[in-house]
Amino acid sequence: MTGTTMSTSRSPAASTSSNDWSDLFPARPDAPPLRIVLHAPTPGALARARSNLANLRQDRPGAEVRIVINGPAVEALLDAAPGTPQHLDAAALAHALVCPNTLRKLGREAPAGMRVLPQGGIESLALLQQSAWCYVRC
Repeated sequence: MTGTTMSTSRSPAASTSSNDWSDLFPARPDAPPLRIVLHAPTPGALARARSNLANLRQDRPGAEVRIVINGPAVEALLDAAPGTPQHLDAAALAHALVCPNTLRKLGREAPAGMRVLPQGGIESLALLQQSAWCYVRC
């Protein structure tokens, strides 16, 4: 392959140099804030979404981030003990949106403080993408 190659170095100097990435990530002061929806359908995906949320809150404090939780991840969330990868603290739970279809299939209700979507998780993901939210499958 010929042409320009991107460095895969993760050294602080390589990752913070704006000259290295300005062609790919140009400064856009007039750009709207990032709107990211993380999709967590499995227990492993829920753990990754929790980590991604923490990173985004630190790196991009102005970004709007939501986690849509459906499928087996809902039961993992409901049963998660504090300190486990699937547990969401109050700050992370404020970003979580739970699928009502999965709750119904499990015969369970969301505890206080947990937001349940007004429609299914997949429909919600499609509507959010239609509203310019960036979809990320965790």
